[in-house]
Amino acid sequence: MVSLPLTIFYDFRWYIDGLPIRVFRNYENEGIAYPSKQGMRVYSSLWNADNWATRGGLVKIDWTSAPFIARLRNFRARACKWDGPSSITQCAAATPANWWASPIYKQLSNAKLGQLKWVRDNHMIYDYCKDTKRFNGNMPAECSKQLF
Repeated sequence: MVSLPLTIFYDFRWYIDGLPIRVFRNYENEGIAYPSKQGMRVYSSLWNADNWATRGGLVKIDWTSAPFIARLRNFRARACKWDGPSSITQCAAATPANWWASPIYKQLSNAKLGQLKWVRDNHMIYDYCKDTKRFNGNMPAECSKQLF
């Protein structure tokens, strides 16, 4: 299950089957862009083994297993429905329906931080914050901040 909470005060956290897989911290008050006033969409695709996704060709692709097929089972995006600007305050309200606004989701617990580290160490292939070639050394501002 993928969870994509939309909040205006907190960080974005993405979970799959209860495991945190991505955190995007809110540093908007420091001038770093943050998607706090717009809806989000979920896209899914298979990557095509471009150079950026294979660590410059270090990760070899076994094309003998093609065609590659992706399936989502029991997918349910648990998020706040975007109905325009009025959604900003409605989605941030601390109500039982807005599970993401509860205190437990304001910060990852030590156990969840450990799970996120495990996911990153074992499954992350590409981290744009380490791709100095792509950004010609001018890294995005959020890359110099605490990640989670």
